Amino acid sequence: MHRLGSRVGKCGLGKCADFENLFLKFLSPMLLLMPDSKPVNADFCIRIDFEKSSPNPERVFQTMTEMINAFQEFDAHLTRTIDIKIEPILMLEDIESGSLKTWLSSLLKRVPDGAIESLDWKQVVGHYLVKSKYIVIKWLDGKTEITDSQQIIDVQYEILEAAKETKINQMNSYAPIQPKLLVQSINDINTALKKLDKKDKAEFISENGTANFNLDLNIAPKTLEELITKETISSESTMILKVKKPDYLGDSMWEFHYDHVIRAKILHEEWVNDFQNRKIDVRPGDAIRARVRTIVRYGYDNTIVDTHYEILKVDEIIVSNQSKQGDFGL
Repeated sequence: MHRLGSRVGKCGLGKCADFENLFLKFLSPMLLLMPDSKPVNADFCIRIDFEKSSPNPERVFQTMTEMINAFQEFDAHLTRTIDIKIEPILMLEDIESGSLKTWLSSLLKRVPDGAIESLDWKQVVGHYLVKSKYIVIKWLDGKTEITDSQQIIDVQYEILEAAKETKINQMNSYAPIQPKLLVQSINDINTALKKLDKKDKAEFISENGTANFNLDLNIAPKTLEELITKETISSESTMILKVKKPDYLGDSMWEFHYDHVIRAKILHEEWVNDFQNRKIDVRPGDAIRARVRTIVRYGYDNTIVDTHYEILKVDEIIVSNQSKQGDFGL
């Protein structure tokens, strides 16, 4: 077993832009031969067993990178069940070759005001984050599809029980992880695994036990959204939308500023054809007055699952002052 020790350095992985390059740089024949053991500070390990001498070797490193990113997002969702002011980060503790093993630890970058700044307090939250990941991975193992919304609810409340076990909230007030955030994390984990071959194997190792990542699960993001949707409400209204990014090819979505950035498909075919044929000039910064259909999905907890926008008809182009000045060379 080859190992790269702590010389890799401790790094907040969410901010490492070239994490794949870090793997490729350090996993080399020059690694020292050392006995297999859990690093002192590590909380869990992601292990990928891959077929030796197989093509597409980048799949292993890409999967590891995407899985770590998925776990960091999941941790951010999980800490909200305890306190919205907690900011978790993952730390790299060790990398082993042979089967690729990455040991990670859960730390808290920021804690609530008035929280007990003790090692025990931070360890309790860290253990909760690791246990919650184990719960989800163990639950996904063996499934080929997810067809029942009650399954999502069951996992949601199993994670809530794990949060209650921390006993760090003085008011004993813990909120369930929002279904849409849980579903998002499940999809992130599932997407990360898609790059692996059928002969590959991946495991999650922690003090809670070893759980196999499910490489056979096929679920579409839309299917997951439908599972947690209780009701869908559609409405139409006239809106003024400031253009952020046009869809020049006609096969994607436009981006607009409307209090926040929204993405919408323009269904007004005649207008789209004129735009693509340069009969209509619309630039970022301009705005359109349009008839818009808004589709809102609500979950069983009455929170918004997602919101979709469709532009039915473009009535007017509102040219920005900056565009007008540009036309006059100002």
